[in-house]
Amino acid sequence: MQAIRTGVSWAGLVSGPAAWAITLQLDYSTAFWQCHAGFWPTALFSLIGAAAATAGALLSWRAIHDRGHGTSPPLKARTRMFLARTSVGIGALFTLVMLTQMLAGLTFSGCEL
Repeated sequence: MQAIRTGVSWAGLVSGPAAWAITLQLDYSTAFWQCHAGFWPTALFSLIGAAAATAGALLSWRAIHDRGHGTSPPLKARTRMFLARTSVGIGALFTLVMLTQMLAGLTFSGCEL
């Protein structure tokens, strides 16, 4: 559990886009079914994806504030810090994208045509 305590600098970089891709594929694969069933789980999929992206961004945030790597060479520490900050931004961006996608799933049923 060292990674949870110290953070993972690349977690937001991976979790945000991966969660969005999985959410989008789930939305498209259930579109035909949900029109006939009358149950629209797309908002739930987006909420779960947003939670996964947020978790990755938080792990990257922990990596920014971890001061236990003082023994790393300066260039490696700066690279890790850059990656962690970029990952927080990307994780936050994909969280917002999926929350917006959730609002669209609550507004539209997908059966409007």
